[in-house]
Amino acid sequence: MTDPRRHARSYLVTGASSGIGLEIVRLLADRKHSVVATGRRDASGLPAHFPDVPYLSADMADAAQRHQLLLQLPPELDRAILCCGAGFYRSISQETAADIQRIVEVNVVAAIHLAHGLFPRLRECRGRLGLVGSVARRGTARMPVYAASKAALHGLARSLSIEWSGIVDVKVLDPGPTATGMSVAAGRPADWLNRLMLSPAAVAHGIIETLEEGGTFSRTISYVHVARRKLFGCAA
Repeated sequence: MTDPRRHARSYLVTGASSGIGLEIVRLLADRKHSVVATGRRDASGLPAHFPDVPYLSADMADAAQRHQLLLQLPPELDRAILCCGAGFYRSISQETAADIQRIVEVNVVAAIHLAHGLFPRLRECRGRLGLVGSVARRGTARMPVYAASKAALHGLARSLSIEWSGIVDVKVLDPGPTATGMSVAAGRPADWLNRLMLSPAAVAHGIIETLEEGGTFSRTISYVHVARRKLFGCAA
């Protein structure tokens, strides 16, 4: 397996101001890779432990801000990890039209828009594109819009992995339940599952490592996946 620490690479990471995205940026910075991070927060609102890397504020629900982000990126990128996400823990009858639109815009439309805009850069480096999905794509009560949006990433990744074969490697990476605080923010009540959630750092490590592997366009970052990496240093 290729060691992503062996050669310094250039990365774009979205959703970088918190959760899994933040841990990905921290890990990449520790490994001395070049990172451009982006998130919805202003730079003044970043956590104190945010690494010393370029940060561009952009709301992925806003097409104009996504376009501006693409204009600010370096001409070549080795890797892009699209980690931003939005969702609510509630039945579809409780969703509003505005919230549905935002979830689909952030989770699906932004991924398509950025993949389109990033292709010329990634093509130059024979790079890799990682779309961070969720095991919720398999279907989950009280998060139907979120689940549908994450399932859509599989259609996108499958199609791009065929279309870009031999040019840009594409993977959709599905973390299991992760202790990011997103579920609380989304309105999910705390229960016994919270004690079993994966750590954001472990998921970030799994995403970075798995993006470098060959094989199928779709991989799950699960409890088993993380445990096997810790025990054997290999993929699940």
